[in-house]
Amino acid sequence: MESKNLTQTINPLYLLASLALGTIGAAAFNALRKGSSETAQHVFEESMSANASAPSSPKKPIKKHAINKLMAKNANENELVKELKNLEEITCEIERVSNLAYDLKLQVLPLNVNPMLGNSNYRSVFGGEGFLPETAFVNHDCYILQHPNFGPNDLLSRTKRWLRSGPRKHLLFSPDEVKAGIVVVGGLLPGLNVIIRELTMCLFYNYKVQNIFGAKNGYNGIYNNDWIKLDPKIVKTIHHQGGCFLGTARSKFDGEMIVDELAKNGINQVYLIGGLGCMKSAEQLHEIIKSRNLKISIVVIPKSIENEIPIIDKSFGFETAIEEAQNPLKAAYQETHSKKYSVGIVRLWGSHTGFLALNASLAFRSVNICLVPEFEFDVYGEKGLLEYVYQRLQHKGTCVIVVAEGSAASLRDCKINDKGRDASGNVKQGDIGLFLKNAILEFTREKGLNAEVKYIDPQYMVRAGKANSLDSKLCSQLAQNAIHASMAGFTGFAVGHVSNKTCMIPLNEMNSGNYANRITPSNISWQRLLAGTGQPSFLNNEQDI
Repeated sequence: MESKNLTQTINPLYLLASLALGTIGAAAFNALRKGSSETAQHVFEESMSANASAPSSPKKPIKKHAINKLMAKNANENELVKELKNLEEITCEIERVSNLAYDLKLQVLPLNVNPMLGNSNYRSVFGGEGFLPETAFVNHDCYILQHPNFGPNDLLSRTKRWLRSGPRKHLLFSPDEVKAGIVVVGGLLPGLNVIIRELTMCLFYNYKVQNIFGAKNGYNGIYNNDWIKLDPKIVKTIHHQGGCFLGTARSKFDGEMIVDELAKNGINQVYLIGGLGCMKSAEQLHEIIKSRNLKISIVVIPKSIENEIPIIDKSFGFETAIEEAQNPLKAAYQETHSKKYSVGIVRLWGSHTGFLALNASLAFRSVNICLVPEFEFDVYGEKGLLEYVYQRLQHKGTCVIVVAEGSAASLRDCKINDKGRDASGNVKQGDIGLFLKNAILEFTREKGLNAEVKYIDPQYMVRAGKANSLDSKLCSQLAQNAIHASMAGFTGFAVGHVSNKTCMIPLNEMNSGNYANRITPSNISWQRLLAGTGQPSFLNNEQDI
């Protein structure tokens, strides 16, 4: 009788199962309804037959179940196990982020509860622990879409899904085993001290980590075993200062030696703060660590004063750089408007992209010409830059020019020699600002115009200051989320904002070259600039392009 009732209960749902699950799922559902092993065997054969007759569809790449046995003792109660198993499912479309549980081929994870998990109504506000409700922790199937806006021809399945960052309820690392290392590589940028401070504070207070070290002067600190122990007392006020508390440098990269030193010193969490080159070296470090079967996580907090980092919304420090660039622009404006036939030139950072020059110009609102590396231009000729500047001086009497340093490579009809390479192998480009100053003076004098040119190069002033409020907030979020992910064992990724949400992006995606962050002609900000300045293309043969 009970069996009959069950059949009657399930039977109306059979049509729904057919629609939702297809032939195979409906057949399996029917097997449950009939409730016999013999029928189940028949259903299996029926399913195989249905597979053979059904039209073939493109096969999805099968993920390697490196931790398919990772469940034995605590799968039901360990949220981290659930998340890692979900990421390994064939149907999971979230971009896979490496985890030490994968790399070390762990079978059972320890049940390390996050110290920030609240205990009923208990709130240790001053202790930094026990204050987050369960709803504040990231669920195991959360992701951020690369492109949140869709048009009529866009498909949701074609956009990337990045793993959501944030605190995990359960951790791979126990706080008492963590020995963290913070390393800053490359050039200065506003916000470095905020990140160093926040990494230290969050590790110390929120996760109860006692062993926190900073490498002095980038990779050199690792090579020379030159570490400084960090604690809240040391870093308490460094965010009020510009520069970099630990020091930074451009230096050679020796991955094997770095991993040797990390292992020798017992460093098992590495927080790298750097740009494109840093992300490439970090990916190499991750591969070396994985090949040696070491329990060391590698996390990158990407930085770029010119905002060239791919995928993420923007780099920390970028908004401060825009703000700091306003003072030299004001100086150039005042100089040019204090005497007739005056030109003011301001050179800003941007060896590969002109986002800083573009956004600083948009913010200032009184720039007449903005030159960026993405668009080539002619200096000479009827439609070239010099003729345009001369005509503007004739009619308006003044001209304010903002030029990104990388525009030296965008000259079509002349060339500025490079100045060699820096310690990291980056090309040191010639001074486009000085070149334009001399070219404008020579050209206007030949035309009989007694013009003056004031050249301002504030590059090091722009990058050396402390972060503004917006960047300080961003730095804090990035540092905290880097720690949340590392404590859960995730490794080989960069943390950043995508669609204004913090997520983890695998380093192999960041370094793939498929996401170059450049200004395009259709960029809405570039179009706004052109509408404001009225500048032409400065191409003599524009009609032929």
